[in-house]
Amino acid sequence: MERGRRALNHPIGIGIIGAGGIAPTHAKLYAEFRDLAEVVAVCDVVLERAEQLAERCRTELGFPEVKVYRHHEELLTDERVQAVSICTPPFAHPEPMIAAAKAGKHVFCEGPMAGTLKECDAMLQAAKEAGIVFTVQYGHTRFTRSAFMAKRALELGMLGKIFLAQVTVNWYRTQAYFDSAAWRGTWWGERGGALFHHGRYAVDLFLWLMGEGDEVVAFTDTLVHAIEIEDTAIALVRFRNGALGQLLATTAAHPHPHLPEQRLVLWGSEATMTVLPDFAIGTADKELAQRLTETLQHEVPPLPKEGMAGQLRDFLLAIVEGRQPFITAESTRPQVELARAAYKSASLRLPVRLPLSPIDPFY
Repeated sequence: MERGRRALNHPIGIGIIGAGGIAPTHAKLYAEFRDLAEVVAVCDVVLERAEQLAERCRTELGFPEVKVYRHHEELLTDERVQAVSICTPPFAHPEPMIAAAKAGKHVFCEGPMAGTLKECDAMLQAAKEAGIVFTVQYGHTRFTRSAFMAKRALELGMLGKIFLAQVTVNWYRTQAYFDSAAWRGTWWGERGGALFHHGRYAVDLFLWLMGEGDEVVAFTDTLVHAIEIEDTAIALVRFRNGALGQLLATTAAHPHPHLPEQRLVLWGSEATMTVLPDFAIGTADKELAQRLTETLQHEVPPLPKEGMAGQLRDFLLAIVEGRQPFITAESTRPQVELARAAYKSASLRLPVRLPLSPIDPFY
């Protein structure tokens, strides 16, 4: 195997880049898989934040030898580090990821991969050249039994011809949330709002199931919050398979007992399928719907771990076994492309064809 893709002895030495936000969750999950991984280093430009996470790793999670660094360049010189979790904000994903790949470290990166397709392509190329395992965190929605059952239902043709799909994202973000960090609510920091950064999990699953888009029409606006990025968006997609899709996303939806935070529905000529918040198949023949569901439950057994934990476990096993992870970084690129196309459409007030050209300003 190539340098980065060689199977490694475990536990695998983990470095965490960025100690705020989601980073403690990464550390806690690595502790669940201590037979596979051991956190050995943490870095953050705010050194105190890195020290706090390192101390928690030592005292609460049972990782005794955790070194602290201020910059990712320093962490990547630590020979004990074999893989990294990138837990920085979206604007700060490309630089440490590419540096990690060049250093031969495997990468588990928070989503979205990057803010532009140009950045995504550079990251994917770096991973390819280094031969490392590279995945982007979309496990919350894609690494679930519901998602696997939905994919299998489509593979078996259970829904017939898919003609319509709808995904809705109803997040509630307060103004205080956006004011809590300088990068939140900004284009330079989040690289996009309700449709991109906040809606990424449901939109990624939507695209993974529906396939390649052909044309996008979108409207975006900031209607509630005092922020730069959009807090409300709607997009219509025509897929290459002929189906139509609708995306509704907002970060201003007050919680409601009958309104799920994320909802995904696919309509087919033979059946209708919900994937989020729960999996179910419905047909005019209730007995048929029950048989289809039972078939899928047999085809897709329960997973050892679901969600982010399941994806992280798969990432570690991919390193040990010298294989690709189930959620490859490349498979998450369409979520970035759809958002970029939607922003172009909203800006120009015109339909946009996919794929975007590398010379397109929105690429």
